Amino acid sequence: MTTNDIHTGKLAERIQGLKELEKQQMAELKQLAGNIVDSVSPAGIIKSTLKDIAVSPDLRNNVINAAIGLGAGFVGKKIYVGNSKNLFRKITGSAVQFIIANFIRKKIPEIQENHQEQD
Repeated sequence: MTTNDIHTGKLAERIQGLKELEKQQMAELKQLAGNIVDSVSPAGIIKSTLKDIAVSPDLRNNVINAAIGLGAGFVGKKIYVGNSKNLFRKITGSAVQFIIANFIRKKIPEIQENHQEQD
């Protein structure tokens, strides 16, 4: 075997190794690109936000309190406005909704503290 044949064989082995490395890196790159697309999509953002809420008890309590406040505000607006077509009543109904929602959201922690003291 000549020196030229030995170098050709080593070169062929090196080329094959580099091709396998390229395939592996390309597969990793495709996987990372898929992960990036998933994390940037609206569904991915919502999913990660919900995971953060589930993990953080303070954040979870704040979200629950805000949801209760918004629900109470919505009910208050419905009671105040009803089926009225009056524009002024609808506008003041939105103000009533905002006031009730904020009031309830601020009072919930106080109610929870009082409830815990009684137990």
